[in-house]
Amino acid sequence: MIKVIDNFLDKDDFKKIESVIMSDDFPWFYKKSKVYKGDDISNFKHIFYGGNFVNSSFFDILNPITEKCNMRFLIKIAANFDYKKDKSFKTNLHTDMEPPLEKFKTGIFYLNSNNGKTVFENGEVIDSVANRFIEFPQNMLHCTQTHTDTDYRIIINFNWYDMAK
Repeated sequence: MIKVIDNFLDKDDFKKIESVIMSDDFPWFYKKSKVYKGDDISNFKHIFYGGNFVNSSFFDILNPITEKCNMRFLIKIAANFDYKKDKSFKTNLHTDMEPPLEKFKTGIFYLNSNNGKTVFENGEVIDSVANRFIEFPQNMLHCTQTHTDTDYRIIINFNWYDMAK
């Protein structure tokens, strides 16, 4: 049910995305809540796509990912930037869309390696490893296990309708 692909992009495509998103010129937007309004877990986001519109001039840098996954009907793409925490903890289990729907997929692309994790309702745990992509049904509950070892953790979330299934 959870597909894990290491070394997802070739080295050049990965380096291009990494250099743009980790540059001093990439715009991040402060969010007071990470998962649910009022959870007081602040982070920074960048919405590439949402509300049926491209919301970022940086959208095209993600083409190697969207093309490789055959993402034809996008719902949302957002990058998340989390600073390290003093102690590791799990956020609330959630799905990326409410209500969760059949034939929708969620993907997470990890931009840097750290001791943060993605934890699923079934107990499966995926480590944050640079250039790793995971794909799973959108209705599968998951959460973040926060990191404590690096200054930041950056992931890109993808949500799309899977016409192939």
